[in-house]
Order: sequence, then structure tokens, then C-alpha cells
Amino acid sequence: MRTFLAGIILLLPFLCGSPLKAQTPDASTIALAVQQQIVKAIEQSESSVVAISKIKLPKQKFQSRIPAPFGIDPNQGFSISQDPQDLNFIPNEFGSGILIPDPTKQNRILVLTNFHLTEGGPVAEQSTAPDSRLYVHTANRQGFYAEIIAADPRSDLTVLTPAQPLSPEYARSLTPIRYGNNIPVKKGQFVIALGNPYAIARDGSPSASWGIISNFHRYPVPIFKHFLNQEIAKEETLHHFGTLLQVDTHLDLGTSGGALLDLEGKLIGVTTALAALEGYEKSVGYAIPIDDSTLRIINDLAAGLEAEYGFLGIEPGTLDRGQVRSNFPGATDLDAPFYVEATRVKQHSPAQLAGLQPRDLILSVNGQQLSHDLDLMREVGKAGAGNEIKLQILRGKKPRELTLNVKLGKWPVADDEGIVQTRYRHPLWRGLRVDYPTARRKYTFSPFSYPPAVVVTHVAPDSPAQQAGLKEGAFISQINGQAVQTPGSFYQEAQKVNNSPVTLLYLDGPKLILPPSKQ
Repeated sequence: MRTFLAGIILLLPFLCGSPLKAQTPDASTIALAVQQQIVKAIEQSESSVVAISKIKLPKQKFQSRIPAPFGIDPNQGFSISQDPQDLNFIPNEFGSGILIPDPTKQNRILVLTNFHLTEGGPVAEQSTAPDSRLYVHTANRQGFYAEIIAADPRSDLTVLTPAQPLSPEYARSLTPIRYGNNIPVKKGQFVIALGNPYAIARDGSPSASWGIISNFHRYPVPIFKHFLNQEIAKEETLHHFGTLLQVDTHLDLGTSGGALLDLEGKLIGVTTALAALEGYEKSVGYAIPIDDSTLRIINDLAAGLEAEYGFLGIEPGTLDRGQVRSNFPGATDLDAPFYVEATRVKQHSPAQLAGLQPRDLILSVNGQQLSHDLDLMREVGKAGAGNEIKLQILRGKKPRELTLNVKLGKWPVADDEGIVQTRYRHPLWRGLRVDYPTARRKYTFSPFSYPPAVVVTHVAPDSPAQQAGLKEGAFISQINGQAVQTPGSFYQEAQKVNNSPVTLLYLDGPKLILPPSKQ
């Protein structure tokens, strides 16, 4: 790429249609200006990029994963230091992370990284013994043990914080990275990657590479969707629907969780090896873009919450131009190669409540044009549960364009064991916690139903809810005669109740009297 860039610089005056003149900067001046900008961007942000070591605890039997460049065979009796500050320390697994601003304004030290790097690590405020410890290496050979605030397998993102308070002087030295200005990236845009290849950044100095944005909305690892197969569903992430940036920067083993920067040194992506799990191509790298939807997820995780994804409640299909023109003979301007159709609309779903009908053609979501059902699933999922989206649709044999405002439900989580959260959006009420009816795939009746109710996701021991016989997975359609279909509406009705018995109506009809909490 550098040879190509040098050639472009040398040809620049001719490409611009003007001969070489004395006032035209020569190639070396332009090259040095580009070099200076890259160096400046790295200097501004490298102290915000950290290395992360995952240290298996000795209670588990394991074979150390020693990176090949170290040339050590763990079966030959070598003694490997388990002190992360020791220069001879070699982690079992390793990756990168980014110091980010605290969206809660509490001035906490927060580290953003990939979920797949931290899985099994310690969780804040939980006494359960973890499988591993997590150590964060920062600048100047310093570091700290970290614990998970929240982690989300669907986005492959985790937010960490120090396990123990840091000295004020050390804490002040840790500078959060600056986010980009949310301008959409463009193909060909210069980018810089900072990370921890092969665990060599344990001294706190990340390695740099640079290149361009090769493409966006990439979904390089196909996954075969099957609603009733839980194991397949657990492997599905939001990135399978085309969220990733494709970059030509050099991303080696260990750069997962690293920073993708623009030429101002601002964060525009999180590098990830997730897309390469089913075949690793050295010349291709991927990054999770830092856009509004990703920032929403990061902010939820920083607050200790589960990251939630939007759910429309339809079965979409992709139609080609010929099929669409046949279905909508009156529309003469349908020239795109492919379109997205609402093949089925689930009863009681957010889509049906907003007025979407089967055979409606969905042209865009919040202005984002669609050409495949994966595009629809991506845009709806990114919008988040409980948020409103705007659908532009085409309907009828004499087609007319309509705009529908849809308040989304929640995407059914298949891998609920993988989710780590240290806070909940709503407190326990009389010992129970509820969520959207589709909150967990294990509770959902079928792929084609949307219960007009909320689902009970937790019942505390010795609570009024348990005393009344309430069970996890039960669907509640009414509270004191008021219909409820979202956790927000349920807790709104619950707040109206004083310390007196409450009547809950199961979805299938039976009533249950919930006693008041003990004083």
C-alpha cells in the first residue's frame, strides 16, 4: 500500500491536470505531511490503548497457550511467571483494550474490549469464583487487575473497571480516548490500528499499523438461522447481519479489542477477530464501527446493564426486481435489484401494532435503504428495544407510500448465560422481575408468536412472588385489570399499587393474588 501511495503522490500534479510548478509541493513534502499526521494521531491516542492478559486460575487443568514467537514448549518443564508485571510473564490468552470516557460522569476508569477475550473473567460485586483473572497493562509498564461491569456476546463487547481502587496519581495518568465525530466512514478513508499483537505490548506500548477502509456493512461469516436450534442461535451475533468495517490494516493475533483511529487520532472502530473464527485471511481485518448504536451499547454496558436489541415481529423476505414489479404493477420507479417484504406479521407484535401488514414492501428504516432482509434485521436490532423507528413502506396493488412509526420490542436472547450484567433496568418488585415477552428465546412459544404479555425472568426466594406460586417463565397479561405488554407498562402499573394484595392475570387465564411485601 505504501508503494501505491508513493506512486499516487508522484502522479498527483498530472492527475490534477497541471504540470509540475515551483509552487507545487514536491512528493517528499506531501509524504512527510502524511507521515507527520499519522505520527501525531498515534501520539495523541496510544496511551489510551491497553494490553489485556487473561490468566487461567490454577484450580483448572489447562495447557498454556504459548504464542509461537516465544518458542517455549510448556511441556518441557519451563517455569513461566504468573506475575503480570514480570517481563517473563506469558499470558494464557491476550488481546487489546481501550480506555473510554465514563458516560455516567462518575470519572471511573473504564476499559472497552471484546467479549470473547474476557469470557469467564471476574464480575464486579459478585462472589462467584471466576475461571480466569484479567490484567490490564497500561503505559509506563504499569497495570491493574480488572473485573467485568457488563459483557454482551451479541455485540462482542465488554466494559471492564479496576478490581481495586487505583492511586489518585495513577488514575489521573489514564487518559480516555476521544470518540470520532460520528461522520459516516467512507471507502478509501485512511485509518490507523493500535493493538497488542502476540502479547508483545505488555510494556504498555501498543503496536501501530495503518491502511484504508476497504468496505463496510460486511458480514463475512455466514450463519444458518434456525429459531428452534438453540446452539446455532447462540452463535449468532449482530455482526452476522452486516455491521463490520473491513480494513486492510495489519491485524495479527492479539489485536482484538484494539483501537481503529481516524487521522485525528479519534476512535472510529474496535478491531476484532470475531469475523475470522471460521477461517482467517491475513490480508483482511474487521472492526466494529463506533456509531450511535454502538455507543448506545457501550453506555449500557458501562452502566452495568444488559445491552438490548430491537425486535419488529415479522418474517422478512428478499424479493428481486421482477417479483416486486409483478406484485406492484402500478409502481414504475422500482428500479433497485432487490427489496425487502414483510412476508408474515406476528399477531400482537410491534409491527402489527404499528399497522404493518403482510406483503408490505419495506423500503427503508430511519432513512437507511434496504436491499436484503439482513439489512432490515441489522437496522432494527441496532435501534434497540423500546425505541421508535420510522419505516417507509409501499402497500397495495395501486401502490402508495406510507410512513409507520414502530416502537420496537426486544430481540430474543438465546445465550442468556453469556450475558453479564451487574445492574437491572428495574428493581425487584415483590420479589419478581419481568421483561419483554420475547426477552429470552427459551420462554417464547414458537417463532411465529408474540405473546401480549410480559414474561417473568426471576423470582426471589422467600418473596411474596414465590409465596404466591409465581414461576420463572410465566407470562402475565394484566396487573389489577390493566393490560401490560412491556416491562415499562408493568412497572408503571406496579408503582400505582400501595402495600396491598395485587391481582395478576396469566396469559392463559388463571388469576394469581400477589401478597404485599413484609414490612
